[in-house]
Amino acid sequence: MGAAESEPTAPAVTGPCERKVRAVDGTLLPSKLFTAEGSAGSHRRPVVLTFLHGLGERMSDYDETSTDTNMQKVVQAMPESGMRPRIVVFDARGHGTSTGWEKGGPEQFHWRCLGADMLQVAASHTDQPWDPRFIFGGCSMGAAAAVWAALLSPRKVCGLVLYLVPTMWAGRQARRGVLEAKAASVRETDPIKYEVLLGAARADFPPREDMERLAATGIPVLVVNARDDQIHPMSSAETIKEIFGQSATLVVVDKVEDAPKRFMDELAKWLAALPAA
Repeated sequence: MGAAESEPTAPAVTGPCERKVRAVDGTLLPSKLFTAEGSAGSHRRPVVLTFLHGLGERMSDYDETSTDTNMQKVVQAMPESGMRPRIVVFDARGHGTSTGWEKGGPEQFHWRCLGADMLQVAASHTDQPWDPRFIFGGCSMGAAAAVWAALLSPRKVCGLVLYLVPTMWAGRQARRGVLEAKAASVRETDPIKYEVLLGAARADFPPREDMERLAATGIPVLVVNARDDQIHPMSSAETIKEIFGQSATLVVVDKVEDAPKRFMDELAKWLAALPAA
């Protein structure tokens, strides 16, 4: 009687490795790195997926303590035969336990500035800073920051992960008054939150022509959105798909409460399908 075949085991995950990354203005951004055992010694060029949470969230909504969107589980789900990137999550300035940003004003919370922070966090977690490969991703605010990061380093980015894409361009302009009013409502009671919300209200995606130049590089993009999510309208996700064309994978769920699990499943599959370098 032959030996029974065993189920393939998920790779063990090292970490999380915690590190505080100092931004150019002195802000300290707490971060966590998740790595599958053995991937550090791989012959492939190292890939770092740096993922940023949404407005009002924090790193712990995506780290090993999360019951919904847990990046450690994504690493564990990756097949050993495929590309197994390092995954980094971090607290944005104005969120979680980040410090040093308190007197920087609302401009520092523009998505462009968060994209610059994302680049620094990603670079701090690569073994080959002279020749890195980055995947940038995020939820809502973090998704927009990821697009900005890619535009700031287009020759080193090899993928984008956009989860719940926020309003953009004309749609965002139309909501700006409402968003600014929401910020003003907490100015007296919570001046720090006021600046965070005001910076976000005045933020937007890069101009379409800049995003089209990025799309021309053929960068693969994963987009996951929900049909019933009014804050993250399908029109934004569809615009990303239109710009990036066949390089973009658009996944749509009917209800936003089903989005976290579907996002985790689709992210693991998408990462496994990326070509190795």
